[in-house]
Formats: sequence, C-alpha cells, structure tokens
Amino acid sequence: MRCLKSCLFFIGLIFIITGTAQAQVVLKGVFTALESCEAYQSFRKGTNPGNIRLVQGASYELIAKNKEKATHYRIRIKDASPMERWVSASCGHILTPDAALSSGHDPSLPEYLLAVSWQPAFCQTHQSRSECKSQNKNRYDADHFTLHGLWPQPVSNVYCTADDRNKRLDEQKKYHQLPEPRISSATSEQLTRVMPGTMSFLHRHEWIKHGTCYSPSPEEYFGESIQLIKQLNDSAVREYFKDNIGETVSVSEIKARFDKAFGPGAGDKVNIKCHNGMITELRINLKGEITLQSELSALIHNAASAASGCRSGIIDAAGY
Repeated sequence: MRCLKSCLFFIGLIFIITGTAQAQVVLKGVFTALESCEAYQSFRKGTNPGNIRLVQGASYELIAKNKEKATHYRIRIKDASPMERWVSASCGHILTPDAALSSGHDPSLPEYLLAVSWQPAFCQTHQSRSECKSQNKNRYDADHFTLHGLWPQPVSNVYCTADDRNKRLDEQKKYHQLPEPRISSATSEQLTRVMPGTMSFLHRHEWIKHGTCYSPSPEEYFGESIQLIKQLNDSAVREYFKDNIGETVSVSEIKARFDKAFGPGAGDKVNIKCHNGMITELRINLKGEITLQSELSALIHNAASAASGCRSGIIDAAGY
C-alpha cells in the first residue's frame, strides 16, 4: 500500500509531462508581431519575467503552437530570459516554410514590384513639384514611406487597357490631362496621405500605366496598394528610418531590418535606390495574389531576389 501512493504519484507526473509534450505542436517558421503584446513564460499562469513585450512589426523565430487550432504560439526572443515565450495567436501572423514553398514555387502566381519613396530625398531633386514646395517636418511624408506605385511584372506589362490617347498623354508626361481614377472618398483620402505625388497627378499616371494591368477597378488597385505600404510603415523598417533621419546608413543594415520585420531573407528581395548620396527609394519584389487581407511578409518571401544599386546613403530630413 505504501508503494501504491508513490507509484500513482509518478504515473500522474508522467501523464502530466506526456500530456504537456503532446499538446505542443512543433513548428518552424516566422512569427511577425502586429501589436506590442506580452510574451509569457507561461500564458496559463500569466508569468512574464522581465516584463517582455513584442516589438510591433518585428519577426521572431517560431517554435511551436499550443494545439492544432492554436490560441498561442511559442517563439524565441533573443534578449529575453528565458528566451522561449508564449504569445497570443491574435497578436501576429505566422509564415511557415511549407506554406511559403507551396505558393512561392507556383509559376502561375503573379509578380509585382512595390515602389516606395523616401519623400525628403525625392524632394531634394524635385523642389519645383507641388508636393515638395509644401513639404514640412510635421507632414506625414517627413518620416513615413510614401507610395510611388505597385507595378505588375514584367516591366513590359504596361498600358494594358489604356486607350491610345491616354497612353500618348502619359508618355508625354501630361499627367494633368489624364482622367481622374474613380475611387471612393475614403480611399482618396488615404491615397492623398500616403502618395503626396497626387498633388502632381502621380496617381493618374500610375493608374494609366500600371493599374490598368492590375485590375479593371482603380478602387481595388489603390486600395490594395495602400494596405501594402501601411504594413511597411507599421514595421521595424520604418522605425529604423525614422530613428536615423540625418544619418548615413548601410544597405546591409536596411536589409537586416527587413529580415527582422518580414522574416529571414526578406532583405534580399529589396532593391535600395540612392541618388546624390541619399536613399531615395525602395523597390520591393512581391509574388502572389494580392487582396486587402494579404500579408506583406508572405508576398516578399515568395518573391525573387533583387540587387541594390548602392552600398549606403543618407536618410534625408524634410526641408532643403
């Protein structure tokens, strides 16, 4: 009888350990934080040594999920002690190699190039543009990336449904004579914010040349473009640019920030453009179907690599 209690205790302990191990589903991949959530050592007990929180937009190594239909994911945070932590599934999104591989190697998937500008640098060499004359340090584009365009690939894929008159006007850079794209007032308001070039009718040019190869609907084209650049501006990449305004930074460091924000290898999918010693534009390769719910990290992961034209450059401040 004396052995019975101790035996039952050890059997119960083994059951608990085994049950816990079986409850976890091992995963490999990346967890990208959409919010600054708590990272728990035990989410059931609510313990969080060091009061660790995720960095919004940052990516972390994915280790496991708590069950098949996950409520929490186990990730590795290098600066935490202990490093392995649990985070709520609602705090971010995951990208596993199998999911990326199954879509990324499909030759039928469309390819795009997302071109985003660092507006202060652009305005240094385009001071006569309306959007540059009015730029100041308090405006959105002083410390956020701005939308140049979303371009279906290959580069020859242009003017798909544009008529001859509009194509001719566009090629002559008479953007002010092009028709205004039909978009909702809400989309127009957002577009004006993320694309200051609308003051110079850039959006008309982008729709006629590139948008007509993307969708029959300007609303879809611009709405989905806005969602992609919003994810970029909510990431660690934009934070890095904001924190280093006025400094010279290396292309390798920018690529490392893309890796942190959107998963390992993401930086290799970006062509960083420089002019007069300044970083002027990021051209990000994308691959996959784009919707309003698309994750930028997955689109980048599936894309082909890109080469950059410079090694370093200044992150210019607004104003001349």
